[in-house]
Amino acid sequence: MALLKRWRARNSLTQVEAALILGVSQPYLSLLERGARPLTRALRSRMREARRATGPESRNESFRSQLSALGYPAFAHLARSRPKPEPAMLLLAVLSSADVDARVVEALPWLIRCFGSEMNLNWLERQAKLKNLQNRLGFVLAFSGVRTKAAAAAVEELDRARLLGEATLGWDAMPQATRKWMRIHRSALAKHWNILTRIDQEGAADAA
Repeated sequence: MALLKRWRARNSLTQVEAALILGVSQPYLSLLERGARPLTRALRSRMREARRATGPESRNESFRSQLSALGYPAFAHLARSRPKPEPAMLLLAVLSSADVDARVVEALPWLIRCFGSEMNLNWLERQAKLKNLQNRLGFVLAFSGVRTKAAAAAVEELDRARLLGEATLGWDAMPQATRKWMRIHRSALAKHWNILTRIDQEGAADAA
């Protein structure tokens, strides 16, 4: 539907981000945009009420609110997102973002540990490959410590598709001096996935 596409383009939203705001899945949003499903009054209302800016702080506020709704302890004091987000879509949205609050990034291992069994890891894996996020997703899955059969299979498949290009976890504006320091001091796991990240063992433990 043209109205929905224009709204998403005007607010610089990906399908994943728009779906999170509207409380629907990405496949359902795609059906809405193709006109295969009706744009209901409730969805129109959410579009009108969504005060979504394009700046990073607005996105960070949204991520923090969604994590609060899922029960993340560090954000328990914040107003909770409504409707409750889908963990897999939230994970993908954060990984897709260039610059994110460090506290949001540190919550990602917790998100996988708590909701990994509910996530469609095959869908996540496909989406990561389409968006060139396989290194980011592979690192976070491996770092989470989740050792289910599905998680292990996803990590193995992402490892086979691992990219040579260097990536960050939500800090693409990282200064060059910091990048050099990170390359020297990052963990072996981060080096394997070619990730420059602020997540470390101590931070992950605090986030748990």
